[in-house]
Amino acid sequence: MSGEDALFRKMFHLPLYPFLLAAHFPLFVLTRNLTLPGLDVAVRPILVIMAGTLLAMVLLWLLLRDLHRAALWAALGLALVCYFKLAAPVFDQLIGLVAEPLSHRYLLAGLIVLAIPVLLFARPGPDATRIANLVMLTMLVFPVTTLLGRESRADDAGARAAAERQRQALFGGAASTGTPPNIVHVVLDGYGREDVLADLYGFDNRPFLDQLAALGFQIADRATTPYNQTLLVMNSVLSAGYLEDLQPAEPPADLRQTLQEALRHNPVMTTLRGFGYQTAAFDVRYDPVRMEQVDRLLAPHLLSNFEMILLEETLIADAVRVIDLNEPSLDPAMFGQPYEADLTPPFFLYVHALAPHPPFDLDRHGTKIAPAGGSVGLNDGSHFIRDEPTRRRFYRDGYVDKLMFTNDVVLAYVTRLLERMPEPKLIIIHGDHGGGLYFDHDSVERSCLIERFSPLLAVYASDGRLELPPDLNLANLYRLVFNAYFGTDLELLPSRSVFAGWEEPARQTVLTPEQLRRSCPAGPEVLDEVSAAQPR
Repeated sequence: MSGEDALFRKMFHLPLYPFLLAAHFPLFVLTRNLTLPGLDVAVRPILVIMAGTLLAMVLLWLLLRDLHRAALWAALGLALVCYFKLAAPVFDQLIGLVAEPLSHRYLLAGLIVLAIPVLLFARPGPDATRIANLVMLTMLVFPVTTLLGRESRADDAGARAAAERQRQALFGGAASTGTPPNIVHVVLDGYGREDVLADLYGFDNRPFLDQLAALGFQIADRATTPYNQTLLVMNSVLSAGYLEDLQPAEPPADLRQTLQEALRHNPVMTTLRGFGYQTAAFDVRYDPVRMEQVDRLLAPHLLSNFEMILLEETLIADAVRVIDLNEPSLDPAMFGQPYEADLTPPFFLYVHALAPHPPFDLDRHGTKIAPAGGSVGLNDGSHFIRDEPTRRRFYRDGYVDKLMFTNDVVLAYVTRLLERMPEPKLIIIHGDHGGGLYFDHDSVERSCLIERFSPLLAVYASDGRLELPPDLNLANLYRLVFNAYFGTDLELLPSRSVFAGWEEPARQTVLTPEQLRRSCPAGPEVLDEVSAAQPR
């Protein structure tokens, strides 16, 4: 046996499995998420979790005077904190075969009770450690292989090249004429059109729109959106077209990664930068629309989006909520701080707010609350409602409350922009899609299509050069802008709305006008009846 082989065998008798477990957790979570960027986002959390594991092992070693026991204690603690939420649905299914599933609090308490005798009486030695190392190393192979395969298939250069070809085809003849406008583009995620809000949610949004109109905004009261998913919509908006050329037939995770890269190098922002625009964007807790390529990323978060997702998967997140340290999904400071004053004209500022999109963790006054329905993530539509009538009521009430607070902060924001933003100014406010009260992510037949494809759209042009058609499809938005301000003569595309499945975004259905006009299953009065029928 060579000296190197002997050294490897000797090292493998050391308890490495807690560190392999620490690396496995972020990589496994990354493989489960279809909307995250590349493998690099897992590096920092892996190092942090490994450092915490090392510290725990050192302290336990000093306490127990046994390295192998210290490793076992550290691994069990890490597994409980990091994997309990991931494993809880499996336990629910197993218990459900013979009895009613337990509350997760009771399930957690039961696992702790079962772990106590193991911690107290187990005396693992080098052989047990070697087996544990081998098991964890084998487990680590699967997420690593999956993620490396995804990385190898990601065609970032191809996405940039496609975006550049589209930019040249559309905006190759554009020119900066006169004084270019400063542009603020506000996306209110999931914000639906006024008529849909009235029919399905029982909410009158006319006072808000009237106030916008009084400030000089044009309202497109029959606006439509080209797609039903944020990443697809914003690619369409910022490439001024539909996405046939941007959607190769790839696995869903690969396709989304390609689209994310295309969005970050979108034709609109790339062209404006070529005209001397300073580009800026607020950080946002949703990686697909996080514009990290801009000249200035405003209010960057201390923890990355992936790190927040990891935290939410652990028991630590529950403790953070108990002591009220969690951040709200809509930070009023995004609109309250005058970041635009520090930008150099001409500038393009992109603001993407997760509002009124779930989680519904704010009341109508902006006070943090426990999320409606207990759903703390970004689950929307059927992923939130899960065919439960009471959760549909939670959705309606939470959506309306968050929308009302959104209206207040947006009105204050645009009022300040109108007063202080340099002339000429162009302010665009729109929803990427409508709400998800009656929306099924993977079924045209089970969805209320007019709800999802009818977004808010309002535009303010200080010099009056842009006229907003009342039935504009968002795919045509920047065709209008470039025609008005940059000398192009682009034809408006025929309005099209396309349903893309969540599990398979490339599986798409072009909707007919009849489908979009199809009556929806229920209105707000049905939800009121459901609420009244619930036991108190």
